[in-house]
Amino acid sequence: MTKLKLLVISVITIALFAACSDNYVYNGYVALPQEQWHADSIASFRIPVSDTMTYYNLYVNVRNTTDYPFQNLYLFIDIAAPNGAIARDTFECYLADDHGKWLGKGRGKYRDNRFTYRQNVRFGAEGEYRITLQQAMRVEQLKGISEIGFRVELGSNK
Repeated sequence: MTKLKLLVISVITIALFAACSDNYVYNGYVALPQEQWHADSIASFRIPVSDTMTYYNLYVNVRNTTDYPFQNLYLFIDIAAPNGAIARDTFECYLADDHGKWLGKGRGKYRDNRFTYRQNVRFGAEGEYRITLQQAMRVEQLKGISEIGFRVELGSNK
């Protein structure tokens, strides 16, 4: 094999590995028992932050089943900072389109979705942040959600 062919193969291999690399700094999931989410059940994630100058993208991950009875999912999202300050949001995730076709990736019974919650945000202080997710669908026992997750990725430096 010539040096040129070896160089081309090496560059392509490195490019493929670089394209497949992941830039997440946190990725956590909570499995929900019997694919049901009780109104009082809270999914909690602890995210250590040591860099307050870096921008991050925040995502909510939802794994639902085709038994899920609604088009969307409303969530309460609380972010508790190390200093005790808490911010609360209501966040809507669309799991199916207007015609009832499931969105996200997957085949068979399960669908995986990633929803952008915030883009290019910085954490205000170093320390551990606590993110909690709670279903806000006004039903006591929400069927068809098998896992809920939270993901933090490196954002773009503005």
